[in-house]
Order: sequence, then structure tokens, then C-alpha cells
Amino acid sequence: MMSRRSCLVLAFAVTASCSREPDRVHAFMGPTMGSTYELKVAGSAADAAAAHDVVRRELRSCDLTFSNWRGDSEIAEVNAHRSTAPLAISERFAAVLDTALLVAAATNGAFDPTVKPMSDLYRAAKEDPGAQLDPDASASAAARVDFRLVTISRSAGEIHLQKSRPDVELDLDGVVAGAAADAIAANLESVGVDDFYLQITGEVLCRGVKPDGSAWRVGVVDPSSSEGAQAAVVALPLRDAAMCSSGDYRNQAVVDGEVIHHVFDPRTGRNPARRVVSASVLASSCAVADACGTALMVLAPDEIDAAWSRMKELGATGALLLLPSPAGTWKKERLEWPLEDS
Repeated sequence: MMSRRSCLVLAFAVTASCSREPDRVHAFMGPTMGSTYELKVAGSAADAAAAHDVVRRELRSCDLTFSNWRGDSEIAEVNAHRSTAPLAISERFAAVLDTALLVAAATNGAFDPTVKPMSDLYRAAKEDPGAQLDPDASASAAARVDFRLVTISRSAGEIHLQKSRPDVELDLDGVVAGAAADAIAANLESVGVDDFYLQITGEVLCRGVKPDGSAWRVGVVDPSSSEGAQAAVVALPLRDAAMCSSGDYRNQAVVDGEVIHHVFDPRTGRNPARRVVSASVLASSCAVADACGTALMVLAPDEIDAAWSRMKELGATGALLLLPSPAGTWKKERLEWPLEDS
């Protein structure tokens, strides 16, 4: 499953080989969702290896459920269901879509899981930069994008999804990495692994502490730094919480003479008028932080206060927006973001 963003969070931690124990940090990395994952476990080598197995198993399950890049995934089945008749879905799928719909409602559609028709237009334009965005195609796509066109019902132990339009299609890339991290964390804690750092496509979830008792430390990437030498704009300790970042600076294209990026306002089908270069969110749930970061990329200034109040009801605790400034640095807009960063 391809991620819609690059790795936007930096981690600061001492790592060691899995051959030494105990009280060491054991580190693992691998590819996932068109990007990478990273796991750091404080504990024994055996516990760390078991934790890594949990991560790989959960990521495989997420790929089979949510990947829009394989024809046998559950989301592919949902999107191929061109009908308004109820369709049975799994608990895993329903739980992630539930979160997506809650964030969509909280942000008045600034985050929207039905955005796939617009995402498909962007991807096609990026592949053919000389092409123009067809206004008719854009209007047709916009008519199919509205989170209120999808509902979930539960009855007698069964879960069904129902579309109000048969041609509605889902894209959950903006929440899946965070949801995977939440599911992995729950599984790790159930087997007694309490101290770990987990990063999936740049979305970070930390539990417990490092062997020396200090918190895991994470940073928000400086958008002006290169992918090969990323620097942090701010850094802060993270314990029993998630931090997720969305950004527009790694995934851009010039189409019909205009620079466009992959973060569309689902309500207009266009890149937002105000350029937020990156949005980072702290939350108890990684899925909530993930989706809220995407929404904050497109919300207008006069929408943010009301949306932020509703995001906090879902578990968000702080947000940091980076905007261009005339001085060539980054203007920082903080929404209850902790000041103890560096």
C-alpha cells in the first residue's frame, strides 16, 4: 500500500544489536506502504524479536485490508461494489473507517475517506505533467466525494457498509498508518512489551521509556532539509502518545503550469489557498493524529478554532503548523503544542 507522504518525523534514540541483553534498545526496520517502518524495543532480545513478529504480521494484515494497490484487498472489494445495497465488512475495516468518519465530521469534511476520485486525478496528472486537469472530470469526481455518502451499521454480530451513491470509492491512506500503529501497540502490550518506539511511514507512537528511564524523543522534520540529511525544526519527548505529521513538500508536480501537491481540500478538489507546509499532531490515538494532521493541512484559518475543539474531543492534545515566512524560515502556529521543544 503506497503512502501519500514521506517520512516526516525524526527519532532520537540509542540503538543496539539484538545480540545484547538485557536493558538494551533493539531496533528493526523494513519497507511498508510505499515507505518504511521502524521499531525500537527496550528489553530483552527475545521480547524484541517477538515484538517485531507482531509488527510484520499486523502490517501484512493492514496491506491485505486497506491497500488500493492490490486487487484482492478488502478496500478494493468495497470500491468495486457499485451498489447501494449493504456490503459486509470486517471489524478491522469498520474500526478504521469509523475513525475516519469521526474525523471527517469533526473537520466538516476537511478530511474525507471518500476522496479517492480526486486522488486518482492527482496521480494521473502527476504521471503526465503536460496534461491539463479536465474541469468536467474534476466536477464528476467532486460529486462522488462526501463522507456522508457512507454509513456503517452493526446488527446481530454483523457489520455492513452502505453507500448512498454506487460509485463512491474510499481511500483510507490518510489514516491507515496511524491505525496500524494503534493496533500494533495494543498487540504488543497484550504480550507484555511495554516500552517501545514505533514509526510507520513517518507516523510515530511511543509507549513507556528507554532503558535509562528517559522518554523517547522525536522531532518534526524541517521541510527545507533534504531527504538524505533530514533536520528537525523542533524536538520533544514523547511518552504514551502519538505524533503524526503531514506535509506537501515531498510530493509535488507541475501540471498545466501550476505546482500542485497531493493534499487536496476534499470539499473543493483544489489545493488550499493558504499554504501549510506541514502539520503535526499529538494525540492519544495514532489514527486520530494521522487523520487530523491531514485535515489541518487544508482548513482555512477561520475554521481551525472550531475544528480543533472537536479534534480534542477525539483525543488530540497539540498541533504545530509550519507556514512559509518572508524571512525564508518557518512560521510556527501552535495549537496547545508543548513549549518544551528545542
